[in-house]
Amino acid sequence: MFQGFYDLTSTMVTQNRNMNIISNNMSNVSTPGYKSDDLMVSTFREELIYRYDRQGKAPVGTVSRMALVDERVTDYTEGALRETGGSLDVALSGNGFFTIQTSNGTVYTRNGSFNLDNQGYLILQGFGRVMGVNGPIQLPTDKVSIDRNGNITSADGRQYYGTLQVVDFADYNQLTKISGGMFRAGGQAQAAQGTFVTQEYIEDSNVSMVDEMTSMMSGQRALQSAAQVLRMYDQLTSRMSQIGSAV
Repeated sequence: MFQGFYDLTSTMVTQNRNMNIISNNMSNVSTPGYKSDDLMVSTFREELIYRYDRQGKAPVGTVSRMALVDERVTDYTEGALRETGGSLDVALSGNGFFTIQTSNGTVYTRNGSFNLDNQGYLILQGFGRVMGVNGPIQLPTDKVSIDRNGNITSADGRQYYGTLQVVDFADYNQLTKISGGMFRAGGQAQAAQGTFVTQEYIEDSNVSMVDEMTSMMSGQRALQSAAQVLRMYDQLTSRMSQIGSAV
C-alpha cells in the first residue's frame, strides 16, 4: 500500500513538469520560428510479479514503478511560412538556423523577424546582431533585396551589403533551448546545405494549439486523479494508525 504513495507522487511531479512544458509551448504559439517541446517519460524500475498456486510459483508479468522525467525533446519540424511584406523579414526553407551575436555569446534561431538598430546593424530585437558570413551586417537602409542564398543588396541590386550566415548541425542533440526559439550549441556549426532564404516571409511556430490543449486537458485529468487517490491513501493510513492506537 505504501508503495502507492511513491507511485502517485511521482505521477504528480511528472505531470506538473509536463504542464510547464505545454504552457511554454502555448505561450510561444506566436513566436516566429519557435520549435515545440515534448516530455519523454520513463519508469524508475520494473518489478517482476509472481503468483502462487497449487503448481507453485509462476511469473505473471512485470509492473512499472514511479514515472520519471526522462528528457525534454524538441520537435524541429518546419513551421508554415507567412507573408509579412517586411523587407527585413526572412524565412528559411530546409534545415538550418540564423546566427545571432549576443552579449553572452553566439546563439541560433529560425526567427527571421529582423530590424535595424540605431547604428544600422541588422538585429533580432531583444537578442543581438544578425551575423553574416563576414561578421555583423550593417545596412544604410531597410530598403534592401535578399535573394534565396541570403545575399543582401540594395533594392536596385547595385550595392552588396553582406550574406546571412545560415548554419546547421550534424547532431541536434547538441542544441540547448535557452529562450523562446533561441538555441545554444555545444558543438561546431557547419554551413547549411540545400537551405533557401525567402524575403518578406517569416516561419511561424510549429506549435499546434489543438494538440497542446488536448495534452493539457489529459495531463490535468491525470494530475487530479493522482491527487484524489493520494488523498484516499492518506485517509486510509490515518485510520490504520487510529485502529493501531486503539488496539
